[in-house]
Amino acid sequence: MNISEIISQMAVLFIILAIGYCLNKLKILDSNSNKLLTKLVLNIAMPCTIIYSVLSRKNGVSGRDTAFFMLMILLTFAIAFVLVIPLPRLLRNQKEDSGLYRYLTVFGNVGFMGFPVAMSVFGEESAFYVALFNIPFSLLAFSVGIMMISGSGGEINPRLFINPSLIASVLAILIFFFKIPIPVIITKTAGQLGQLTTPVAMLVIGSTLAAIPPSEVFRQWRLYPVSFVKLIVVPLITWLVLRILIDDPLMLGVLVVLAGMPTATSATMICMEYGGNEKLASKGVFITTLFSMITIPLLVIMLFA
Repeated sequence: MNISEIISQMAVLFIILAIGYCLNKLKILDSNSNKLLTKLVLNIAMPCTIIYSVLSRKNGVSGRDTAFFMLMILLTFAIAFVLVIPLPRLLRNQKEDSGLYRYLTVFGNVGFMGFPVAMSVFGEESAFYVALFNIPFSLLAFSVGIMMISGSGGEINPRLFINPSLIASVLAILIFFFKIPIPVIITKTAGQLGQLTTPVAMLVIGSTLAAIPPSEVFRQWRLYPVSFVKLIVVPLITWLVLRILIDDPLMLGVLVVLAGMPTATSATMICMEYGGNEKLASKGVFITTLFSMITIPLLVIMLFA
């Protein structure tokens, strides 16, 4: 367990975010460039990240353990979805933002932060489990998550399910379970493009925050209970439930730590692409990431206690 590595990884996020903030103030980035960068992330970089997360991971985990872990991932999301059902009513927020508050609470930064944090705590063997977690995450975030943010009111719009990230998630599942061989050059290309995802997303978030008065970010009081639920309640309930079902401490630890990740940067991207409140999403990513510098080390200490 290396707490300093965890904190330094979060500090990297804030530095990139600060650069995006400055670029906006210097007029290098603006609302138009933010939208273009968002399209780049959602249509190219994010799908490559999803595919690469499977192509690049070597493991010795049995098929039975893999299937069991996938079921536990779905249970982890089910716990989060149940916990956020009453959240908008308790927050008394505007109806159009209800789905976004749920998204902020359910979907964490399990990609960019998930891999380094899990590996610094549990070692290299945890990388494969994090890669598996990212598959159902992407399936849900870019289907149900888009429906939440777009304010579809529960109506299923088939077009929401036809997007590059969701297609990449399905391909990742097929590649993994059917062991489809992929040329090395394709794997390397996906890896290079996938590396754009988090830095570009954080630049966009920083640029978006630059258009909001700093005091307004911290005056968004609803984000404090959202952060409490996302960073403390969800992982704690996840731990209490899953420890009854899982004997493997590595499996359990990875699931609990990933459940406690701050809000996914994709929240802002999806809001920009599908008409959500991108300013609120950017505030949510910022606030939860800030607080996670305290909550994740505490969560890890709890697991090893």
